[in-house]
Amino acid sequence: MIENIAVQELGEDSDMWIVGGTSDAHSAEEAVRQWFENTTGETIEGFQDADDLVEFTINFRKDWAWLPGNNPEDPMDEAMLVYPHDGVSVGHLPTFAGFLVQA
Repeated sequence: MIENIAVQELGEDSDMWIVGGTSDAHSAEEAVRQWFENTTGETIEGFQDADDLVEFTINFRKDWAWLPGNNPEDPMDEAMLVYPHDGVSVGHLPTFAGFLVQA
């Protein structure tokens, strides 16, 4: 099966990504490593000056949703990644499955 994996960085700290298009955590981690090298030209270990392999925390959910920001011309500006929990509802927002990968 051919996967169409998409990686999107969250924030500007190079330590959190949302990965879609796969249901495999290992593929999500490898996609983030490849995205990082393609984007920065170095490994994440080199970027973080790490002596050992950087370990990731990976969470898969089927009910992620984007809560749009306040800019009607660019709703993804200041958008928040949310999921239903502890009384938080995503309401009518479209949901998607994906991995949240944190370094």
